Amino acid sequence: MSRFTPVYGEFVDRLDEIILLRSKAAALARTTLAVRHRAEISALCRGSVVLLSSHIEAYIKELGEHTLDAIYNNEVCRSKIALPFFYHLSRARIENVRNGSQPAVIAEHMKSFVESDAAMWGTHGRFPAPIPAQEFNGGFSNPKFDKVKAYLGRFGYQSFRQDFMRKLGRAAQPTITGLDQIVDTRNSIAHGDPAATKTPAEVKEMIELAKVFCRTVDGTFAEWCSANICSIRK
Repeated sequence: MSRFTPVYGEFVDRLDEIILLRSKAAALARTTLAVRHRAEISALCRGSVVLLSSHIEAYIKELGEHTLDAIYNNEVCRSKIALPFFYHLSRARIENVRNGSQPAVIAEHMKSFVESDAAMWGTHGRFPAPIPAQEFNGGFSNPKFDKVKAYLGRFGYQSFRQDFMRKLGRAAQPTITGLDQIVDTRNSIAHGDPAATKTPAEVKEMIELAKVFCRTVDGTFAEWCSANICSIRK
């Protein structure tokens, strides 16, 4: 069995484009014309941070999608699946029912739910159809630590923080803080803050931190899945 899921390997491969941007910024910063290229260096580093945050978010979503596929392909009995899973499977339609005020509107939304989702909500046997990832992943963005924790909780994984802290020890809290800083910097850049930039050396540290974070998520979540749902590693 592989040490990591294929999703983690794909994440690492996608970091190559960020490494390329950072390397270009670092090369410019080492020249005698670094001051003249300051705007270009800043743009390359800002772009690197935005991409890094996006790749972390994509990794988490794809890890979830990979797990949904494994649950279906391994014919996992629905009795093993935590209730929050089903809520997120049908979240949009449930919210439509919840927010309705008129009987006819509520009934229409209930009819939609029954027709599209009711068969998936059985308590025994495998899921009758592949699990729609787009519905399940709805609402997840800006992958700060607490949001990742909440996302993994959709599968019923409630001990992620404790497992993460145990796995990394003293490095756990700096990794959490660093992850949140990546996302905060990305958000500041997206909102046009000209001061939200990092040096090539800082971007390099962010890349390494992202690897540590995603690698740890991959290991802890895969171990939990293996013990509680099914294997997600090959």
